[in-house]
Amino acid sequence: MGNVAVVLDTEAIRLFARAARSDNPAYRLADRPVVPPTFLPADGSRVGERVETDHRFFGPPPRAGDQLTAIRAGAPGQPAVGAAESLTRYFDRTGGLVAESWAAAEAFAGEQVSPQAAALLATYATDWLGAEAIRRFRTRSVRPLPPGDVMSCSGRVTQSYVQDGESRVDVSLSGADAAGTVVVRAWATFAVTGDGTPDPR
Repeated sequence: MGNVAVVLDTEAIRLFARAARSDNPAYRLADRPVVPPTFLPADGSRVGERVETDHRFFGPPPRAGDQLTAIRAGAPGQPAVGAAESLTRYFDRTGGLVAESWAAAEAFAGEQVSPQAAALLATYATDWLGAEAIRRFRTRSVRPLPPGDVMSCSGRVTQSYVQDGESRVDVSLSGADAAGTVVVRAWATFAVTGDGTPDPR
């Protein structure tokens, strides 16, 4: 993958949000829905053993209809990344960097890691703090989520601060399977309005 033109599709965003069990109006009802935190792939696909991911947004997330250029690290003229890593940066029509997605692949004793657990945890986080307010979403899969299993999520605010003229909070999140075993962890940053710190979930 070198430079690839990407037009964000409304229906693709809605289907992704539905698969992540999100009813958030910013994804499901808006005329130009924003992308969910884990929507933009690090390597041109959403298939594979993505044990660690890091999705960063340099402002509000892109919306349906936005025309982006995706440039993968390691392509000709771009910095290299490790063999087990992938990094793609997304630029808008003016050449401004709007998002980047990084992933590291690893196998769990031959079991494939599903991206579903991370997407479910992202749904929990954006339902809590706002789909348009996400600035970073970093995940670490601890173990595979058994097919058809129910995942319970929890989160807490770890710090609040001001960066790039925005009030922000960092949150720590985790998702556990039906037995109570943690299957995925995440660390996220959200822009917040007002002086109040969001309540823990």
